[in-house]
Amino acid sequence: MKIAIISDIHGNLVALESILSEAKEADKIVCLGDVAATGPQPRETIDFLRKTKWPCVMGNTDEKLAKSMPEDFKRPRMPEDERLRMVALDTWTTGQLDAPAIKFLSDFKPTIEIEAENNSIICYHGSPRSNREQILPTTDEKELTKIFGAMQASIYAGGHTHTQMVRKLGRSIIINPGSVGLPYLTDESGRARNPVWAEYAMVTSTTDDLRIELRRSKYSLAALKDTVRKSGMPDPDWWLRDWIQPAELPR
Repeated sequence: MKIAIISDIHGNLVALESILSEAKEADKIVCLGDVAATGPQPRETIDFLRKTKWPCVMGNTDEKLAKSMPEDFKRPRMPEDERLRMVALDTWTTGQLDAPAIKFLSDFKPTIEIEAENNSIICYHGSPRSNREQILPTTDEKELTKIFGAMQASIYAGGHTHTQMVRKLGRSIIINPGSVGLPYLTDESGRARNPVWAEYAMVTSTTDDLRIELRRSKYSLAALKDTVRKSGMPDPDWWLRDWIQPAELPR
């Protein structure tokens, strides 16, 4: 059995569509949330997901949109002009969603459990106890034990950090598929950039084996720019400023 795990689409349907031909090899596709916010195609992305009927976890931005709660952009070291741009983008995103779209987001679950042959997968957004909690490669193992408590699964799968990860916890494996629509990459100068690739994970489970692949699928920066500039979103060039087309994928 093959399960494709995607996360953090963030209203970037161009990126999501770039992985569909590969993801079709999966028997099941599950989404770990944050599907619409802060991207150029929030309505179109939700419409697409409604048709696919893929199970979706409730991400922190999904919850904000579902409850019509504005995002808090008062973050340390965020310049005021950038905060105002994010507020404008959040307002625009909310205006793109009709009642059926809000209802769709409201039906997302905090966690989803999948049985795959002899293995089980518990899916969440940030952590099983909070969609805003980060699980990192550096998170202390004692803290991880508190986070997962008495849960028992072969794989714990979450997103939220936009960074791919695989690490062990006892006899279990914790994975983060990265971000489909808003991945992060630090360049040689230390600047955070958005590479034009869509990240996801493929889990292959058999009766006597378990294989995890972290994948990246490149797509066209020109196509993304064209979509963003036609979307009507505020400050499209500001949104596009950190996107780069890598010459090749890092090994």
